[in-house]
Amino acid sequence: MAAWRPPRVEELLAEARRAFMEEFGAEPELAVSAPGRVNLIGEHTDYNQGLVLPMALELVTVMVGSPRTDGLVSLLTTSKDADEPQRLQFPLPSAQWSLEPGIPQWANYVKGVIQYYPASPLCGFSAVVVSSVPLGGGLSSSASLEVATYAFLQQLCPDSGSIAARAQVCQRAEHSFAGVPSRSGEQPREQLL
Repeated sequence: MAAWRPPRVEELLAEARRAFMEEFGAEPELAVSAPGRVNLIGEHTDYNQGLVLPMALELVTVMVGSPRTDGLVSLLTTSKDADEPQRLQFPLPSAQWSLEPGIPQWANYVKGVIQYYPASPLCGFSAVVVSSVPLGGGLSSSASLEVATYAFLQQLCPDSGSIAARAQVCQRAEHSFAGVPSRSGEQPREQLL
């Protein structure tokens, strides 16, 4: 009997490219990935300022996409475990209004990172998210999605923030858009790899 192995990044990338082509009718111009992680020790102490010993996993979140000129963000996730809808579209935040959390829950992580992303001007984009990190499995699927989103935004509009500043954006997004307490130490581990 063959041992189970997680899909390779290349396989997830191919799936994401196919889904993007089906959804948007073109090849994506950008691609990023970020791993999930597990705490070897210190589970649930990270957001209480305790010590943890995390490890990145082979399980990853891939985001592919392309910029658009209409100021809209159009997202699709292929995760069957994500809440509905799996497709959504919303305008970028502006000086007149901010993004707000809502339904679907999975998109709040993306919205939060967009809302707090420090570089500008940020253009609209279309993107597909594919992940092998199980949702709600304690393997930091949310941090993986946030870091992938941040890396994707960096491709659209580079920033000059430190790793700590990037982690703070992701932590703020998780706390204020998803209502999940987390310590900013959770996200940089994915970014450092």
